[in-house]
Amino acid sequence: MLTGEELDRYGRQIMIPQIGEKGQEKLKKAKVFIAGAGGLGSPVLIYLTAAGIGHLRVADHDTVDLTNLQRQIAHDRSRVGLPKAESAAHAVRAINPDPQLRALVRRADQALLDELVPAADVVLDCCDNFRTRHLVNTACVRHG
Repeated sequence: MLTGEELDRYGRQIMIPQIGEKGQEKLKKAKVFIAGAGGLGSPVLIYLTAAGIGHLRVADHDTVDLTNLQRQIAHDRSRVGLPKAESAAHAVRAINPDPQLRALVRRADQALLDELVPAADVVLDCCDNFRTRHLVNTACVRHG
């Protein structure tokens, strides 16, 4: 059930016939895992949070660098040197504090993927290296 504040917040989405209140409730219950909080993961996290996804998990082992700021929009100058997962969590909580967010400052290795992939409704590969990309793909196939 959506609260009055959620009805106000997501009102324009709810007006879309293909979404409606039931669709917004599904978004609120959805569990999404994002591998990477950089150039791809950064806007993904912001938009999913703004849309009302209820459960987000993000894993990234890297730190925010000044050279990231022109393309990694969840980060800002004040968070240079912080882990990207934590910086992104700070940004999305400022947009919408309601989703349950778990920021993991670690590489998406096989053990972590075997924990998070089966619990997710959607897995988004937003990483920037082929090794991790293959691990994410393998975990998704293995866990259906």
